[in-house]
Amino acid sequence: MHQPIRDHLEDYLKGAGRSIPQEFRAHLEGCPDCARDLRLLEQQSRTLRTLASADAEPRAGFYARVMERIEAQQTSIWALFLERKFGLRVAIASATLAVLLGAYLVSTEPGGMLSSTPSVVLTDAPVADAGLQPDAVEQRQRDAVLVDLASFHE
Repeated sequence: MHQPIRDHLEDYLKGAGRSIPQEFRAHLEGCPDCARDLRLLEQQSRTLRTLASADAEPRAGFYARVMERIEAQQTSIWALFLERKFGLRVAIASATLAVLLGAYLVSTEPGGMLSSTPSVVLTDAPVADAGLQPDAVEQRQRDAVLVDLASFHE
């Protein structure tokens, strides 16, 4: 559609024929494409006006039927557990959680199978400290006392 038609298209479709300039009419007479497009737009405009004037109210009982459908479709949250896929996923997740918690409890149980408590053997035999600096020997003795205190049980 060419510019002279676009500039005054709304006025023409509204029916304001007197305010449309002569160049608009002259272009319509000389351009069959714009004339064809304008005829199609006039038909659409008439159709839209008839639809706008039609009664837009829903039939009687429409809202009641909508509410009945909504209430019929409502299901309980517990119904999800009855679905096979969802129930299977919950069961697998629960079993995995139980295994992880069991492994954690076994690994942290004092005196359990996986206990990581250091064991110290104290003997009266002298430790060979030959070749160590005096500071290193003293540090080694402090560490031994600390291990004794940390592992003491009554």
